[in-house]
Amino acid sequence: MKKKRILIIVGAIILVVVIVVLNLGQREGGEKVEVALVRKGNITSKVTASGELRAQAQVDISAETIARVEKIHYNEGDFVKKGELLIELDDIQAGASRRLALAQFEQAEQDLERAQKLLEKELISLESFERIELSYKIAKASYEQAMDAYRKTRIHAPISGRIMKINVEEGETAVMGALNYGGTVMMTVADMSVVIAVVTIDETDVPEMKVGQVTEVVADALPDTTFPGNVIKVGLMPITSQLTTDKVTDFEVEIQLNALSPLLRPGMNVKADITTNEKTDVLVIPIQASGKRKIDGETAQTVFIVKDGKAQLTEISTDVSSDTDIEVVAGVEEGDTVIIGPYRVLSKLKDGQKVSFEAPEEDSTSGSLRPRGGLFRRLRRRT
Repeated sequence: MKKKRILIIVGAIILVVVIVVLNLGQREGGEKVEVALVRKGNITSKVTASGELRAQAQVDISAETIARVEKIHYNEGDFVKKGELLIELDDIQAGASRRLALAQFEQAEQDLERAQKLLEKELISLESFERIELSYKIAKASYEQAMDAYRKTRIHAPISGRIMKINVEEGETAVMGALNYGGTVMMTVADMSVVIAVVTIDETDVPEMKVGQVTEVVADALPDTTFPGNVIKVGLMPITSQLTTDKVTDFEVEIQLNALSPLLRPGMNVKADITTNEKTDVLVIPIQASGKRKIDGETAQTVFIVKDGKAQLTEISTDVSSDTDIEVVAGVEEGDTVIIGPYRVLSKLKDGQKVSFEAPEEDSTSGSLRPRGGLFRRLRRRT
């Protein structure tokens, strides 16, 4: 039993010695890292946003009076021209009021003409004439008011377009809007000849947005079709929402689609890639190589460059970035070897620490430079 215990202790000591030797060997050879070469390339910066489709001209037609729906002249999906009669409401009361107001107006107009002649002959006083003139004005205003109420029983198309939705049926009573009530929306007409995508972007992306920028829009309902477009409006006022304890501030961006499909509908969910910047033949490095670290007590954008088998912390200046690469405008030169991973090593790497890697080679399929043996791996930048 005692002999067995001694063997276990000796085995444990040997294991510890082996681990220490291996660690020392690894340190002497340097920390194994993944690298890439600084190269010339093209870079495209994009902002991805989501939202919904809308017709650029879309009108909700609401009732402006309380009346029963007598006749609906069109069906959903029909195309109508501006000014065409869409809906007739019950006009019995409005028609009677109009005729009564018309009769009173005509009577007041005749009285005014007679009074004018009598005044010229000085057969009535000026005061009597002014009373008659006032009655005429009141009768005229009443007639115009009655005519307006009558016209509201005839609903005409405010724009040319397609009827997207009918919310009432013949026989129902339409109710006009009040202070805290929007009234009955009877019909929606949209001009689908111009369709826009209204998307929301984070406030941090707003400075990059400009009218005219090229976009690619994909509707969730048509995932295999990409619709090109251009930014036509960048919102000036934010859309603020409160999610749990975090305050989220977004802005609306409108994108006009340059290609259409009869399958597109207002309200469809879409995603848009907005190209904010494009550069060609500039120095680029994988985005995971760059990170913010302290140099001389100040935080700066940095990379680790391999010099004489050691990691050299170098401050850089960057500009445009994409999902995978970032442009470097100062701090490195074409052909420099930068460390890109693995993250567990890169996050703890120190300036001047020994490193080892496999020499980069050019990828003949893409023209990019990557380490031999498949060590190159795209990682998300973590800062």
